[in-house]
Amino acid sequence: MILIPTQSDLDLFAKLSGDANPIHVDPSFAANSGFGRTVAHGAMLTAWLVRASGLLEAPSSTSAMFPAPAFAGEALKATHENSAWELRRVADGVVVCRLQLNSQGSLEETSVITCAANMPLQVGMTVASETSLEADAFQSLQDLQGRAGDAPLSPGAAHAFASQAYILGQISTLLGMHLPGQGTNYLKQETAWLGKILPGERVRTEIVITRLRPEKNLVDLSTQAVCTSGEIVAKGRALVSARDVKGAF
Repeated sequence: MILIPTQSDLDLFAKLSGDANPIHVDPSFAANSGFGRTVAHGAMLTAWLVRASGLLEAPSSTSAMFPAPAFAGEALKATHENSAWELRRVADGVVVCRLQLNSQGSLEETSVITCAANMPLQVGMTVASETSLEADAFQSLQDLQGRAGDAPLSPGAAHAFASQAYILGQISTLLGMHLPGQGTNYLKQETAWLGKILPGERVRTEIVITRLRPEKNLVDLSTQAVCTSGEIVAKGRALVSARDVKGAF
């Protein structure tokens, strides 16, 4: 399957999720970043690969890595390699997203590196948001995700897939707009899916810095989403690069 993340796709995903990180939607900013041009949201690539897998039910866990950027307008091919799903750039064969589904990997952080008191980022820093996505926007998200898969889904399954894509988008928004902030580059997101949200239902998404590696401009964070009933619907961790975040270290 060939997929092309157009700039219009990136703009739409930014509108639906709130993730207007300029590396995705601002060609001028992206031109002066380490990428040189706009790149696709890791959350959107993950959502595409989940659908490309052909699953008829939403996965219980996802573990996505982003080894290289997926540039706006460049064709990608979805393949299945060594028990993982991959998106590769057609032009050079480089993998831009590698996805493990329903894996049993640990979500526990094993080490913490604290930084000097004068560092802008500190372990324990937290940011959260409360958002909701109405039915028409949910349908737009389903349509965008559905471009990557032609297997017919039940309405409940289609909604569960879109629910996961939306929550990934909320995590991406907090990372790319707030902590570490604009210019953040997603490297990995591992998530256990414990429930789903309904259209119009408010969800609180929270990220917390758990580890800092300033010599590599890397930040580890825990991620969580809770619906209005108090049920935890997603729990995981993220790894990002703050190389292009002004004043991050």
